[in-house]
Amino acid sequence: MSDKKEQEWFIAAELPVIFSDLLARFEEFGPLLAPTDPAQSLLSPKSGDIPSETIPLSSSLRDDHVKGHIKMKGTLITKTELSIEINNTPVPIKTVASIKEEEHNPWRLCQLGHAANYMFYVKQKCEDIAKGKVTDISLAKRALDFILDQIKRCKLQLVLPRQDVASTFNRNYCVFSPELPAGVLVNFHIKDIKLVLTISCLKNPQDLHVKDKYSLPKNAYCDRTIMLNVHWMTDIFDKLTQLQNEIQLVYQKLSVFNQAIHHKCRSSDGAVRDPVTAVREAVDDCC
Repeated sequence: MSDKKEQEWFIAAELPVIFSDLLARFEEFGPLLAPTDPAQSLLSPKSGDIPSETIPLSSSLRDDHVKGHIKMKGTLITKTELSIEINNTPVPIKTVASIKEEEHNPWRLCQLGHAANYMFYVKQKCEDIAKGKVTDISLAKRALDFILDQIKRCKLQLVLPRQDVASTFNRNYCVFSPELPAGVLVNFHIKDIKLVLTISCLKNPQDLHVKDKYSLPKNAYCDRTIMLNVHWMTDIFDKLTQLQNEIQLVYQKLSVFNQAIHHKCRSSDGAVRDPVTAVREAVDDCC
């Protein structure tokens, strides 16, 4: 059998099976990243697939106290009941940050929406390979490069913070009911696979109109940061890492296979060996 036909056999017979298995495992956790609002993501799962978690909160720092609970559903914060008491300001602040679930006006965590979209593209490319749409090793490597890049981008959304202060300021006046006092800024974002709550007290609300919309004003009275564990988010990150490692192993196998096919494998006495045996042994050694 020629080298070219060996390549065709591997791509046509082996890769679809491998990626059908990977796709089945991906389905186990892919819907966890999907939001309730399809407009925020390319994924549109059934409502029963979307995880919901209520996170209790109690934090004290000197004379400042924040307590209550936060309810997450997919990429949305659908309900909050936070009692905020901050005394380390010229005028003590005591207020409630409340998002009412029945009003259907949630706080959208854009980072999770972006992560869901990256996983949509991973799923799409895995389906192409499983259906046999990738017909040669060059296309297969390109597809795997794309998948690994999208998984990396997805994981970064769960690790790197992104605080859009300007839009947060606007959301403070349309999401919370009743409205927060002037100069009090509450924000939610994702960092290090955790939900982060920040509370800032500003001298002047106009301070938010700055060139860098991702930075809080330097003359804020105080800035409190509280990091909260979200169990399903940690589970997602672990499974993303597992998927990433499995794809990298497939990529490594393809590289070994390609090398064995395009260079005649010879035994120690210089005789040309059967390419099928050479490839299988090389792949086994790779594992």
